[in-house]
Order: sequence, then C-alpha cells, then structure tokens
Amino acid sequence: MYELFLTALVEQDDLQAACAVLSGFCAMPPWETVCRVLYFQGAPRASGISNQTSMDKPMRKDVAFIWKDLHQSLSRQSFVLQTRYEIAKERDMGPLGAAVDLDSTPGMLRWTDFPDPPHGRPLLTQRKIVEIWEQTKLPSVMRDNDYQFKAETIEEMHRFFRDNMEFSLTKHYFVQPMNDYTPLETRAQPSEPSTTLPAWDSLTPVDIQGRWILHVKSHVLQDNKPDEIRKAQDQLISIRNELEGIFNFKAMDRKVHDTRVAMQQQGIQMLPQKVILGKT
Repeated sequence: MYELFLTALVEQDDLQAACAVLSGFCAMPPWETVCRVLYFQGAPRASGISNQTSMDKPMRKDVAFIWKDLHQSLSRQSFVLQTRYEIAKERDMGPLGAAVDLDSTPGMLRWTDFPDPPHGRPLLTQRKIVEIWEQTKLPSVMRDNDYQFKAETIEEMHRFFRDNMEFSLTKHYFVQPMNDYTPLETRAQPSEPSTTLPAWDSLTPVDIQGRWILHVKSHVLQDNKPDEIRKAQDQLISIRNELEGIFNFKAMDRKVHDTRVAMQQQGIQMLPQKVILGKT
C-alpha cells in the first residue's frame, strides 16, 4: 500500500477551532482514539521476518501475502517497526489500569518505508506502508526475529474522513523515563515495555510546545499503479488549495520520517551513535 499526505502544525490553543473546521469540511464529528505505540528496532544487518513461530495460525491468504511482502522489504534494509494497541484512558491508564499481557492483546504491526523524493511536489510526502491488523503475539514475533524493543509512546488522535481522504490530528506523549528514549547503542541495559501505564494527566508531550500534527492522507492500495498515485496527488493538492489560509501546510524534509536502521557492513564493528571523549 502507498500512503501520500500533507502536513501542517496546529497549536494546542487552536485545536478546538481546527476540529470545528474539519468537522464542517468532512461533515462529521471527530473520531477520537488513543493508542499505545511500541517501537522495535531491527538488527544492523537486515534479515527480514522469517521466523513465523509466534505468528497467528491458521493464517489467511491475504495476511500471509502481506507478511511475505513485509519480509521482502525488511530483508533489504533494517527498520524500526511499530506495534500499536488501542486503549482507553480510564480503563487502561493510571492506578485503576490493569497490567496487560501484550502477547495476548490483538494489535497492529506497522512498517513505513523511507519516503520518495518530492519530485516537484514538496508539500507531499509519499511512501510505501504495510499494516497488519488484529495480530496477537506481536512482541514475540519481534523477539523471534531479532527486533529489540526501543521505546513506547501514547498517541492521541482526532480523525475525520471525507470520501477517500483521512484527516488526522495527532499528538504523542512519553510513557517511560527519558533515559529510555536514547539510542539503543548508548544504553547500559535494554528496556522493556511498561507493565502498567501512567495516569493520562501525568503524561508529557513529545513536542515541548504541545503542538498537534495534522496529516491529510490518501492511500493507494496497489503501489504499482502510477495513474492512481498521480490521482491521489492531485486530490491532495486540491484539498490543500481548499484549506489554504486555514492550515499552513509545510514541505517536510523526508528524513523526518526515516525509520531505517544504519546498516552494518560485514567485518566492521558497529560503534555507538554517541561517543563521549575521555570515557572508556
């Protein structure tokens, strides 16, 4: 699947106004969701997702095809993957939230490729994306294939839909101590997903200014159809023109969305990303 999107930043004080505009534009109230997002980093040398021991079985043909497609992509380059679980603030967070066995909880696995060069349309970001829904034992699948837990966040989202377009206002929050958000190579010992989640009111936004990210998205199911991709591009530019003066869509450096893991060449030792002079 191919994902194309526009990006704008929305200040916290402007959230209600932004939701009101998008509610009118899409003729629907916001669909609010909260997700727990875990990040797993692949090994420096890409090896794909070949160990299927923990995958749900029997596997539908369409799901097996998606796993195969993902394996092929991850065999060429190692990435950071996401596993995502929808949660409820009151039920799953704070002192009343029970410990969750993530292996028994259905979740979604997401991989996003490094975006394409802009090709004359700098406001658009486009990339290949794979999402595998309603999968249990995702942490075990990651562990079986040498994907190491890296970090986790809580994602708050307000979504709207108009025809085949998705409008999402998203904000991420830290869950764990700040030391758990440093590069894996610099940590004294690996971290693990939190057994329980903190209270909602205690969360710290990832963006220190507390801003929301607005994405206007279009998805093309078959990424080998350039005509469909061009059609989606034209639709996004049309929406950008309709919303001009309301949202300031920006050209984003595609490196912002780079989830690739630095490759390790054979015979060369992998060095930490951060070196402190004078320390052994």
